[in-house]
Amino acid sequence: MKKNLALLMLVGFLATQAYAAPITTHKPKASKATLEQQLAKYISYPDALKPIQQAGIVVVQFRINSANKLCQVEVFSQNEQLNNDLIRQLTGLKLKGYTEDVSEFAQQVHTVRLRFKP
Repeated sequence: MKKNLALLMLVGFLATQAYAAPITTHKPKASKATLEQQLAKYISYPDALKPIQQAGIVVVQFRINSANKLCQVEVFSQNEQLNNDLIRQLTGLKLKGYTEDVSEFAQQVHTVRLRFKP
């Protein structure tokens, strides 16, 4: 009788574990589109593009530090004035939604494309 009860408990335990959803302790990685949208909200049309009223795409790389701020910002364009203007606007910018453990997330280099329209 004890063996049957133990076997029944084991089967019941295994059956409940088969349908249990695992608990995720890590924050899922933010998609690049989300990062692009957040950055687009905080930056303005660069002064370097205002005289020529030119649209364009600029590639930006950065890391997120433990205070959820952008650091090590690099802008990839041929216009130095544009690069400096965007680095000034983005460095130290605080992102929302990264308040949990960012140790793994901060080690990553994030690359986003920013589109400018006059």
